[in-house]
Amino acid sequence: MISGLNFSSAFGYRAPELQSTEPVEVVADQNYAQEVEAGLRYFRQLAARQLELHEDLLAAVESGNLAAAKTAYVNARPPYEEIEVFAGSFEQEDSDIDARPYAFDLGEMSPEFKGVHRIEGFIYRDNDLRAAIPYAEELVATTRSLIAKLNDSSNFSAQSNFAGMIALAAEVPAKKISSEEETWSDQSLLIFKSNWDGIYSQYQPFAERLAPEIANAVDAAYQNCLAILEPFATPNSVAMTPYSSLSTAQRSDIIRVAYQFLAALLEARDALGLG
Repeated sequence: MISGLNFSSAFGYRAPELQSTEPVEVVADQNYAQEVEAGLRYFRQLAARQLELHEDLLAAVESGNLAAAKTAYVNARPPYEEIEVFAGSFEQEDSDIDARPYAFDLGEMSPEFKGVHRIEGFIYRDNDLRAAIPYAEELVATTRSLIAKLNDSSNFSAQSNFAGMIALAAEVPAKKISSEEETWSDQSLLIFKSNWDGIYSQYQPFAERLAPEIANAVDAAYQNCLAILEPFATPNSVAMTPYSSLSTAQRSDIIRVAYQFLAALLEARDALGLG
């Protein structure tokens, strides 16, 4: 349970000391429909791009060109890692696209293990593009199903969407950093950045409903997350520096800003009455 953690003492985050201002009025039955729809519009655009990139990945593995397959894999990773914010609203698609072996009792031997991490292993570990083809084909089909789910606004609400933001913001430092998210491609930093971008994209429509001090704290925390990764960007490439090359101190810095972002989002959630 995240809400009980003391982020202030453990990770150097101090909630902003608010000055005496008029409180932001939160209507008890407010469903924030406009804010939800604004966020969904962005994710629908991302999903359309994701479909194109998954089709490119399929073409690359079918070509038999390992270098092309690696490039296509990395290029295809960011969009869903943003959309993942709402994974609770399309659990089957999330599993079929992004589940890792530990999610299944038999690990890689489970027939339910498919999607990008199955393909990642075939490309980076096994150098076996032929084996990746049926999984890449299914990935394209699953992405079409994801698009259908995103197009149905009834699958989403402000409360569930904010819960997704909080859950993913916590997952980055609590699990993804410690579990080597991209084990074989070594592109975990790309995943962290995409997760943070997706969270912030869905938070933004709500910002005008918040007291400036709270909104500014979220903005600053997000910018700190981006800044901590900036030195690891690769010119003219989606790829980032291999995560395995980072020092313990560098990893610690990433965890620190990740928890600061989470703490700021928790404060925003509570101010909106969505806790």
